[in-house]
Amino acid sequence: MALRHSILFPNISSKASQVFTAPLTQEEWQAHTRTLQKLHKVGRLGYWQMSRASGNVYWSEMVYEFFGVTPDGFVPDQDSFMTMVHPLDQKKVAKSRQDMLDIGFTDIKYRIIQPNGCIRWLHEIADNTSPDDPNILLSTLHDITAHKALEEKLRKQAITDDLTGVFNRRYFMKRLRQAFSHFLRSEQNAAVLLFDVDYFKTVNDTYGHAMGDQVLQQICQLFKERFRETDIVGRLGGEEFAVLLFETSSEDAVAIAENIRKKLSDHAFKTESGSTFYISITCGVSSFSEDDPTEDSILHRTDKSLYLGKHHGRDQVVGEGDN
Repeated sequence: MALRHSILFPNISSKASQVFTAPLTQEEWQAHTRTLQKLHKVGRLGYWQMSRASGNVYWSEMVYEFFGVTPDGFVPDQDSFMTMVHPLDQKKVAKSRQDMLDIGFTDIKYRIIQPNGCIRWLHEIADNTSPDDPNILLSTLHDITAHKALEEKLRKQAITDDLTGVFNRRYFMKRLRQAFSHFLRSEQNAAVLLFDVDYFKTVNDTYGHAMGDQVLQQICQLFKERFRETDIVGRLGGEEFAVLLFETSSEDAVAIAENIRKKLSDHAFKTESGSTFYISITCGVSSFSEDDPTEDSILHRTDKSLYLGKHHGRDQVVGEGDN
């Protein structure tokens, strides 16, 4: 059967347009195919199709590239495909495949893991609700890895303090609110630490604000080394930091804070001129209580302990039992 394409010619006399058809030569068809493949590469777009009758699967050139395999060394089928889907996404991908069979439509974003361990994000859309051939399933795949990386970057920027790299006040308060709500339902306890750098204004006035920034950054580096990944460290503002410790008793929280205090008191900060100086911190500690009406009251009690430490000489850790 001859391949045909449409060519648009203007009709000068009537200022209308007439459509004529002309057969595609083999060279033109090959040129169109090459152009389509180039567009797929530029747009990071691929497609696959599967025969309902035989189960045979066809992948376009870009799909092989997405998965980091070659047509010579990999035979695409449903089982092989599923082994490359990220374990956390396999359940929803399996459901999307069933949706395609049941209703002829799917729209899903998921991760795949290439043989070299690289993770890629794909956006798959299929609409076979009005198929040209009901025995063929056809779906497009779009590589959205770069888009997802940008999304993650923007998300981190929205919840992170620019200077220190720890969470910002807004995100810390969100997690504190969530943790307190969980505590009221499950009684899973948590503790809050409030750290304040003693006489930080003196550091800025004596060594300059750039050195002051370095002090805050080095303090947060110690926080990252000492606290667990599940703990939430936030900068509330200026030289004040808060830490949310999950499943931690008041006694353990005080011990952790005391360890941080000692490490910082022994840490020598070096200026550009080579001189050294030391700082101290004061910390207030409190745990969740059913008597707290909101998460704000937890912070209020912790801040009260912090204020008591400042009032009685600073460079110390004050727990609720010390009030």
